[in-house]
Amino acid sequence: MSDSDRGEAAKEGKIEARIWLAGRDPKAATRYAQSVSTPGDPLYRHFLTPAEFQDRFGPSAGQSQLVTAWAGRNGLKTTETTAHYIGVSGPVGAVEKALAVSFHTYGDHGRSGIAPTRTPTIPRELASAVMTVTGLDRLTTVPPAVPALPPPGPQPGAPGPCSAVGKENSSGFTGADGRELAWAPCGYTPEQLRDAYGVNKPGLTGKGVTVAVVNAYASPTMAADLERYSRDHGEPLRPGQYREINSQSWDQLDTCSANTWYGEQTKDVQAVHGMAPEADIMYIGARNCTPSAFNEALLKVVDLHLADIVSCSWGETTDGYGVQERLISHSVFEQGAIEGIGFYVASGDAGYEDPVTGPGRASGSRRLQVDYPASDPLVTAVGGTSLVVGSDGAYAYETSWGQYRTAATADGRTWKDVPPGDYPRDWNGGTGGGTSIMYEQPWYQTPVVPEALSKALPGGVTGKRAMRVVPDIALVGDPLTGMLVGESTPTADGRELRYGERRSGGTSLSCPLFAGMQALVQQAGNGQPLGFANPALYLLHGSGAITDVTDTPLGADHPVAWTANRYEDQVNETGPVHTYLATTGRDGEGAARLRASKGFDNTTGLGSPNAAYTGAYARPPLSAASRP
Repeated sequence: MSDSDRGEAAKEGKIEARIWLAGRDPKAATRYAQSVSTPGDPLYRHFLTPAEFQDRFGPSAGQSQLVTAWAGRNGLKTTETTAHYIGVSGPVGAVEKALAVSFHTYGDHGRSGIAPTRTPTIPRELASAVMTVTGLDRLTTVPPAVPALPPPGPQPGAPGPCSAVGKENSSGFTGADGRELAWAPCGYTPEQLRDAYGVNKPGLTGKGVTVAVVNAYASPTMAADLERYSRDHGEPLRPGQYREINSQSWDQLDTCSANTWYGEQTKDVQAVHGMAPEADIMYIGARNCTPSAFNEALLKVVDLHLADIVSCSWGETTDGYGVQERLISHSVFEQGAIEGIGFYVASGDAGYEDPVTGPGRASGSRRLQVDYPASDPLVTAVGGTSLVVGSDGAYAYETSWGQYRTAATADGRTWKDVPPGDYPRDWNGGTGGGTSIMYEQPWYQTPVVPEALSKALPGGVTGKRAMRVVPDIALVGDPLTGMLVGESTPTADGRELRYGERRSGGTSLSCPLFAGMQALVQQAGNGQPLGFANPALYLLHGSGAITDVTDTPLGADHPVAWTANRYEDQVNETGPVHTYLATTGRDGEGAARLRASKGFDNTTGLGSPNAAYTGAYARPPLSAASRP
């Protein structure tokens, strides 16, 4: 028994759970999802409607009746019946007997409440009808006592100076290679990003395509902020272009409060609009930021087919997401693939989730691991880069986003540490990536991903089986080279809201930008839904439509770096201003090091899309035989 285990839970305590139904033919559904997504397959893009999916693969009335009758015989009350699950409730003792499991009470060491001591056993009579059971774990997690990372939305305004596009502003400092450094970019506008990625073309706007953004809660100023932002950038919304479908109520959790997500949501919808100015945007707000709440929101998308493209700028460590909720999420992604819905997920901002770093500890990681749902084989994982735009406004180069920060000395003449700085102390986050220990290598990665990555398990161990590697693709994500995002935030005294634009980044910028780009692809393909993108995406490897991104675009001896300033009190944007050297293109160290190298890598995946991408993807489907 662990130190936090307080022994058996009271038998009369109440449990509320959901018993998720397996569907008519899970194996056939898996095969169909692969076939309908793979160019060259006879079923490619033969998508089903939600009603057709339900009739062919969804849970049957017989499965629902079987579970309901079983629950009644075992002293459990049916509280809810949906197309996907049966809600039940009953005393702890009855649930223990029904699922052959014991419940214990836990306290201390970061969690408290009751939970089963092991994975429950699905009774043999329900084996073909039940996928999993959720809601049994009633633990409340206490956040680890580490410094909190800034909220995921727009970062507090930098005190400047900065470098505008075409006007590089020298800082007077030198980097590790002796070169004079410029101040970090001021932040790119949507038009500048479209120019950089080569998609600012007449008529290419995402018109006729709907992109859904799924996130937790909903900022009360999100619609108004998007309205102002779009108008200020010369791409005003038309009536009805932006809509919201939100939970009927919000759950304020100790580990997740609504206002910490407002900036994230605002950035998501503005990034989609920035890349695809005429695409419709549907925002779906989950009741809180738990995997269970996100799954409810995702189910709404596939059951009603609310959009063909879905952006998800959130995730947890694979351990933190939970086995049962991962099963449900995967089933949703599978249903989406069959219906022609593509899911795009941010790969994370903490590298390989190394727990010795500030970002890794803040995410609750206890070992090296990739994030979920980015690592699910039926989503497109989007990583982050550091983007440099040339003086002519065109793409100059990118490197992987993995940033060190080294402070200037008191006299302002040099740096306190030898650049780039000390690991883990000076490492300030980077794009998520690595090799999954949960999911085997999907069929579309086999021809492209080298064994050196697919069998390289966390910690430098070489595995026997090839596994899923993330990310799949990458776009700008470095907060220092991020997009300008407009948001209404409280003043220091909390008495009013003030709108302002700030530079913002993270893979939670990369993801909605790529979702917007996929809207452009769908429009270019006469509006035909793309479905699950990865099989077609990987066929573009080596075609010239995707730019290979490396850690050293300027050469091995010339790291990409800038000088930047920050307020000591970033929240209120006050206090002394501190100058630091930001070196990017180095995502972790040792066993936690993710490297962007020639070809596919575990930091930027295939690379970043370029001017040829939308046309190449939208052309008649490639087959495996015609791969470059």
